[in-house]
This record gives sequence, C-alpha cells and structure tokens, in this order.
Amino acid sequence: MHNSVSKMGERSIPVRILFLILFISSLAMVRVPCSQAQVTPDMYVDPPSTTVNVGNDFSVNVSVANVMDLGGWEFKLYFGNNVLSVASATEGPFLKQGGSTAFFIVDFTNNYNATHGRIWLTSVLVGGVPGVSGNGTLATITFHASTGGNTTLNLVDTVLGDSHANAIPHTTSDGTVRATGVIDIAITDVIPLKTVVGQGYSMNMTVTVGNQGDQPATFDVTTYANTTTTQTKTLTLPNGNSTTETFTWNTTGFVKGNYTISAYAWPVPGETDTADNTLADGVVYVGIPGDVDANHKVEIKDIFAIAKAYGSSVGQPKYNPNLDINNDGKIDIKDIFITAKNYGKTDP
Repeated sequence: MHNSVSKMGERSIPVRILFLILFISSLAMVRVPCSQAQVTPDMYVDPPSTTVNVGNDFSVNVSVANVMDLGGWEFKLYFGNNVLSVASATEGPFLKQGGSTAFFIVDFTNNYNATHGRIWLTSVLVGGVPGVSGNGTLATITFHASTGGNTTLNLVDTVLGDSHANAIPHTTSDGTVRATGVIDIAITDVIPLKTVVGQGYSMNMTVTVGNQGDQPATFDVTTYANTTTTQTKTLTLPNGNSTTETFTWNTTGFVKGNYTISAYAWPVPGETDTADNTLADGVVYVGIPGDVDANHKVEIKDIFAIAKAYGSSVGQPKYNPNLDINNDGKIDIKDIFITAKNYGKTDP
C-alpha cells in the first residue's frame, strides 16, 4: 500500500509542473490593449485624383487619418497656376470637434511664383482642451479650372501637433488634378481669291479654322475688309477637326482703294487662348469694274486679258478670278460687256 501511494505521488509531480508551464505560457500570449502598435497618421488630399472640365469649379479636402490627440495643424498646398486658380478655403469640421479653434489663412494666392499658386492654412484648438483623435477633414479648398492640363496638389511644410504642443510624426499624400474640355479655336489661313475686284461686285475668300481643343464647339467666324464686316457664319466643329469655308464680300458701298482681308473666330465661353482667333492675310484692290490689272483705268489691255481667258471656269488653267468680274465662276461675254461698258474710265 505504501509503495503504491508513493508511486502515485511521484507520477503526479510532472503533471503539476506541466500545468504550471502551460499556464505561464498562456499568460505570455495575452495581448494588453495599451501595447497595441500605433498606425502612423497621414495628412492627405481627398480625393487623391480629380478630373474636371475647363471653366468649372471643384473642391478638394485636406484630411487626416489615424491621428491621436490632435491639438493643431498647418500645411502649405502648391498648385500649377497655368491650370488652376484658387477660389476659397474654409476650415473642416474635424478639429472643431474638440472645441473652439483659431483658423488662419496665412497665404492665399494664385501667383506665389511664375508657375505656382500657394495656399497656407493653419488652425489650433484654444482653451487648453484635450485633442481630437481619429479621421476627418481639416480644410476644404475650392479651385477654378482655368485651362486644360494636369497639375499636382503638393502638400509641403505640414505640421500636426498634439494638445501639449508636441509634434506628431506623420506622412503626407499629394493629390492630382486633370482639367479637360480644353476650348481653343484658331484661324489658321485666310486667302482672298481675288486681288482686284470691281466696285459693286463680289469676291470670295477662303478661311481655314480649326478646333484645337478636346471638345466640340459652336462659334461664329466673321470676315473683314479693313475693319468693316463682310460676312459672318456660324460653324460647329468636332474637337481636333478643321474646315475651310468660303466667305463672300459684296463691295457695294465700299469706296475704291486697298483693303486688308482678315477673319476672326469669336471666342467660345471658357476659351482662354484667343491670340490665334484672328488672322489677317492679303490685300484686295477695289476699283473700276473691268480694271483687271489695277492700274486705275479701263483700257484695251483689260479687254485683251479677259479675251485670252475667255471660256475658262474655276479649276481650269486659264481661269483667273480677277478676270471673272461678276464672280460667277466663269469668264464669258458678261465679263466682256462689263469691261466694255466702263471702257475709258479712270480713277484719279
């Protein structure tokens, strides 16, 4: 009996030791909440990518994530001023959850330098209150997309501070903006089809106009003789396309003399590059009908020139629009009659 008890006791010692080891091991596996790893806070532009049509306003937030005990913040945001202009900036609701704040717009300019604008904002809790923790919006900024292109919204010199004025280490994430719907109409060529036209008769000119933007556009094109309107047409062009249109100038009421021919594409709403909307090219002389060589008199040389091209029409080698006095696309007896009627007339 004694021996059996003794053997049982000897067998139970390892069991108790094993239980103790397992218990201690289980304690080592317990995670204490206060020792949880902290996630690095991030100040970021939200949304990270924006696409907007030229001429429109849009807003982005500068926000913070995973912050603890935030008592104040500051940032500078740079943007390309060839694409955007800044319209307004307001404080977001996140820090104001902790109480009253002192919010400052330190700098707010589209012309920080030749290429960039800058927004410099800062805010702090006042009254010695505890800081705010979590995620939220620090500020909201509204921009205007002035021209097409891409730009970065670059966060620089960012500061996060806790309620004891200690810096909070953090990361930053920039944003990007793509402005589309570029509107750019351009006059690329103006060609008067005559250099000499009889007073009271018509002549044609061709105007080539292109839509160099990335959206369709409807616009007016006006042609001029010096500064006087000769004709206006309304055109619609798909983006990336061009067209050559024929315009007519009726010289009735115009005094004799030289006129510079030009064309002007009226700007489309939102168009900013208007330097190429106008083009002048070519001088036309308005004289006596039949004075086809512009020497200020109608003589036998004019009749001979018309006779030499007699019977020709537009597109044929002998056709000369200066000899097509009535501008009907062919040189015939009508042009001879007009010249003969004015034979011998001269200008001073």
